[in-house]
Amino acid sequence: MKELLDRRVVIVVGKGGVGKSVVAASFGLMAADSGRRAVIAEMGGAETMSALFDQQPVGYEGGVLAPGLDGLSITADKAVEEYLVRMLRFRLLYEVVFRNRFIQPFMNGVMGLSDLISIGKVMDLEWLRRDGSLGPTATGPHRWDTVVVDAPATGHGLSLMRAPQSVMDITRMGPMFNNSSMIRDLLADRSRTAVVLVTLAEEMPTSETIELAGALRQHVDVEIAGLVVNGVPPDPLADPEVRAGWDEVRVWGLRQGGQAEVAVRETERTIRDRRRAEGYIDRLRDELGLPLAEVPMLRRRDIDADTLRAIGAHLEWV
Repeated sequence: MKELLDRRVVIVVGKGGVGKSVVAASFGLMAADSGRRAVIAEMGGAETMSALFDQQPVGYEGGVLAPGLDGLSITADKAVEEYLVRMLRFRLLYEVVFRNRFIQPFMNGVMGLSDLISIGKVMDLEWLRRDGSLGPTATGPHRWDTVVVDAPATGHGLSLMRAPQSVMDITRMGPMFNNSSMIRDLLADRSRTAVVLVTLAEEMPTSETIELAGALRQHVDVEIAGLVVNGVPPDPLADPEVRAGWDEVRVWGLRQGGQAEVAVRETERTIRDRRRAEGYIDRLRDELGLPLAEVPMLRRRDIDADTLRAIGAHLEWV
């Protein structure tokens, strides 16, 4: 984990509903607890982090989530506006040209401007210095040591990371090409950037994660540092003594009936769930060949900083 958090940018991506944001929050908190200045950037205007850390919405301008940990919520519209006003230097020109209802869909749809500049905002966060200076030639201490990106769900997350190369293929030269090239280079730099995949030990998330890893390896020059399998069912027979005596306990419980039988049936169900999950985890190991961490199923639904730290304890070796 220390090696992963030494990267400047950690992009967390996975299918919707697999706990991706919780894992991103855990990464951010671990970075802050280790003495790093960290920020979590949520894509698509989400405000999951402010809810997880019991804070007011942080918005595009950002705010504090916890000691040493900031957050901001990136929306495509705000990112595009910030970028173009900075490039054009005149807000009036931006308002007249790029808010035009005919031009804006072309820029977003044909050129992939929204995805490009959204991921470009991540580059800005990596560039940003404590004195507010920004850009590839800026010097001095960075504002943040670690930028954790809570990427959109699988398909959009992939298109976000593919956007720089796609725009380079379209433009071929000029300012947009040069900016895209810098974003692509940030993603490709193994010393600065890494992707972490998050999934569940279930059929659909497992298949989609394998497809996502294949697409990233084929279309995006970025390192996939590891895989987090979230919500893994417990193993009731993990203790050798319990495992050795299980058959006897099972027979006794079924004979007793009542609550004893209910307990046995529930344990049998958990064992089946665990074995099924182990099958998906084995498939992920075999097909992806990535470092893999298992995060156990949470017993409580409310998530706070202590819960995020407990999850982080299972990620130490990713």
